[in-house]
Amino acid sequence: MIRLIGGEMPTWTEDQPAAGGALLRSVVERLPPDVEVLIAGPHDEALIEALAGRASVTCLVRSQPDAGVLDAKGIEVLCGSLPKLDRERWDVVVALDGVGRLCSVEGPQLGWAESLAVLKRALRPGGMLLLTVENELGVHRLVDPLTDTAPQGDGGWQPTGEFDPSRPGTPTRLTARLAAEGLTTDWLGALWPTPAAPTLLTTPAALTDGPVDALAAFAAAALGAAYARKSALSDPRRLTATAVRAGLGSELAAGWLITARLSAQPSPSPQPSPSTQSSLSTQPLPSTQPLPSEQPLPSEQPSLSPRPMPPALLSTATGVVLEVAPDPDGAWVRRVVGGPPLGGSALDGPELDSPELDSPALAGPALDSSALEGPLPVGRLLEELLLGASLRGDLPELRRLLAGWMAALPGAGADNVVVEHDAFVLLDPAAPEVADPLRRFADTLLTGGYANPWPAYTDPATLTAILRGAAGLPGDYPAVMDGEDPPVPDSRREHEEQLRALRRELETAVSRADFYEKLLTKREKELQKARRQIATFGDKVGYRVVKLGYGVARKARNSLRKGNK
Repeated sequence: MIRLIGGEMPTWTEDQPAAGGALLRSVVERLPPDVEVLIAGPHDEALIEALAGRASVTCLVRSQPDAGVLDAKGIEVLCGSLPKLDRERWDVVVALDGVGRLCSVEGPQLGWAESLAVLKRALRPGGMLLLTVENELGVHRLVDPLTDTAPQGDGGWQPTGEFDPSRPGTPTRLTARLAAEGLTTDWLGALWPTPAAPTLLTTPAALTDGPVDALAAFAAAALGAAYARKSALSDPRRLTATAVRAGLGSELAAGWLITARLSAQPSPSPQPSPSTQSSLSTQPLPSTQPLPSEQPLPSEQPSLSPRPMPPALLSTATGVVLEVAPDPDGAWVRRVVGGPPLGGSALDGPELDSPELDSPALAGPALDSSALEGPLPVGRLLEELLLGASLRGDLPELRRLLAGWMAALPGAGADNVVVEHDAFVLLDPAAPEVADPLRRFADTLLTGGYANPWPAYTDPATLTAILRGAAGLPGDYPAVMDGEDPPVPDSRREHEEQLRALRRELETAVSRADFYEKLLTKREKELQKARRQIATFGDKVGYRVVKLGYGVARKARNSLRKGNK
């Protein structure tokens, strides 16, 4: 059923992807069953259906065509603008798309703090809020060549960006802003690579006291996949990994996902504003709808006791969701808690015991879920160790790393291998194999502008052959076909490095051309001088007499030699 609450947009359809993905589905599946949930803003259909199967769901959207799509699936829909949401209350409010797409052009435009206040009023006492907040200073913004203060689509009619003073810029300010609204933070996690489709979610404590190197590698891989073949100001993988290892992961994350709880003490019902009263008078609630004062007391409501969130959640290349947490011995381990649909049904966290985690992203047989579980690798990423040794010109270390890599994991990319002492371990066992990992690392060296011990070799094929030799592999190797090069971010900073390298090569070529041109001019002058001398001497009588005498003497010498024989 669709209820028009005012401010709906009859011909508008959202032109940007909705919030969703395996990771966010895993988060909402932790909510307790049999509760009343308001999903505010555009969300992925799979996420809505996963939540609708275990709770009473109402969706708030501003687009009337989108509301019709949800209504066709049997979802109750409120169609209109956020300021019109005044009278109803829910146990849980889910706003994983943020608050930027909750207001329509048919009504007032609320800032971040005003939108938060409306969402808070939609909660019953003791209710829970799931909210995603984008970080305007996140890595995804720092590397994006486009500005957030310019319209990037038809829906960007109010691109305030960082100029909304009420928007919190750090996790500390976010929790303080929620506390000012009477909301107590239960859990907060930094997310990558984008707020709408995160694949890594981790707490600030895990980023400082947990497996920092592994989390830095996961965050870098998430940004690399999100910006594959996309234009960026600089390589987001390097920036992300450096930020996490430097202790700035939470501050430079793409956003934060927070779960907060409203006090269980019932608060007086807010009085609607005059504009809201007029809109409600034209759209009265059905008589069967209880008023806020008639809602059950917290003691009569279902117990809001969701499954606790772990220190970190991540989704693999196959869509399998893993939680990362320390075991009783203090070692960090990962455990499968969700995955892609099998046989048309979604996998539920603890009940997942199927060994088949098949996915089109896997270039090989189905992967056993047990291969994804176990201790989290502790150590540095192989790619970072190789780049460091290359920058230092440490050839023995390069040979050791390359040889060990090719002997242990010849089909894994350097960005998916962790070096634990002398052991080479896969970071993500679900990641597909790479056709030519050495060629991929050679491309990284050349396109990334990294200094290496072989500066004279500037083409990937030659540098790959050198790397194969350093790894102890045969010199002949299959050529990489067109289209098999791995997708990487198209970084403008690396473009500048390539331009500088090309300028240096061009200057060297021009210098050589000048040298050879001068040498050729000199030899040409010497040749012309020799030709003039020959022509001059060839016309003299004395030269002809000497030449004739030289011929007679040669014949006499030959006759004497024949007589002696």
